Amino acid sequence: MQVPFDSAPPSDRMPSWREVFLYFLFLGFVNIGGPVAQITMMFNHMVEKRRWLSKDRFIKIMAFCHMLPGPEALQLAIYIGYLKRKVWGGVLAGVTFIVPGAIVMVLLSWLYVRYGKLPQVTDALYVLKPAVLGIIAAGIIKLGRASIRNAFLAVLLVGAFVGMRFAGINFLLNLIVERGSGLLKRTAPTLPVMLIGTSALIPFSDSRLFQIAWLFFKTGLLSFGGAYASLVFVQRGAVAQYHWLSDGQLLDGVALSVATPGPFMLFTTFVGYIAGGIPGALIATVFVFLPSFVFVLGGVHYVEKLRENNGLQAFLAGVSAAVVGVIAVVSLDLIPGALIDWITVAISVAAFLLIAFLKRDVALVAVGAMIGGIIYASWRALAM
Repeated sequence: MQVPFDSAPPSDRMPSWREVFLYFLFLGFVNIGGPVAQITMMFNHMVEKRRWLSKDRFIKIMAFCHMLPGPEALQLAIYIGYLKRKVWGGVLAGVTFIVPGAIVMVLLSWLYVRYGKLPQVTDALYVLKPAVLGIIAAGIIKLGRASIRNAFLAVLLVGAFVGMRFAGINFLLNLIVERGSGLLKRTAPTLPVMLIGTSALIPFSDSRLFQIAWLFFKTGLLSFGGAYASLVFVQRGAVAQYHWLSDGQLLDGVALSVATPGPFMLFTTFVGYIAGGIPGALIATVFVFLPSFVFVLGGVHYVEKLRENNGLQAFLAGVSAAVVGVIAVVSLDLIPGALIDWITVAISVAAFLLIAFLKRDVALVAVGAMIGGIIYASWRALAM
């Protein structure tokens, strides 16, 4: 007899609707720092504290989500919400993961348009970015330990890191293209239907809103390689093709997304607001995240159905090891912008030690970094 959700005895507990809702709502307010920090936060809560899932189960779900285009942390939340409360649990988890940050992003976008650049955001990032780097470093260690169960997987992780860092070979992407396309073929046909159905909500008389919907739907549908890959699509479309904003303004939007909770791809909400006000922000947000809901809720059935398939499980184990290697490579690129003096180094080391050795709650460390950033930005504003 197959255990419904997790084979590990302490990890098969079915939480109540209230517990699922409150947890993901809480996560929606504190999930700062981009996908790696957010995945670390979920691992800390769902595996280590709440015991919803075993380490092995979480890692394999993470591997599946990295095979999909779009924001992997959001997809992980949708998947786990589905496991605990089926389709509505997945929808609830995804929506509560997005909405708090989206509301904050719309407010910041309005302030940006009204008052120009927001130097306070840069000041807040002075504290926030190194803390996030420390969270990511602790996350790489946690995920690496959970992913490496034998020597072969260790070699795979190291090979993915070395190949991508020094030879420009995206080993993870090669694995996905070679073995993971079958599942996408099963779920992808439903996406055009969803687009047609949802597009009825858009007033086609306003071509700008339709352009926003189409650009961000393509971004969510085709940004393989995680949330950071979406920057390429938005830059080419919103900046180079439609000229809705400049490259500098796009980078300002990215900075705002790092400083706010929610998926990294919420910078698309900012772009949508610049291009079309509140309707543009709403449409951009809905359409960029729509494919993630369809892919995960459409694909989870097949993944769950094949949980006992040794070939699939071995493939996901290999992907999960390669994912950690790729995460490590991407994280190295964040160091120059985050560690600029001894104070930022100290902040990063403190965050790392609190999580990795003192076993402090990742969410509390993130909240502390947010408060510290706000205090520093306020002090700088008053001092000027």
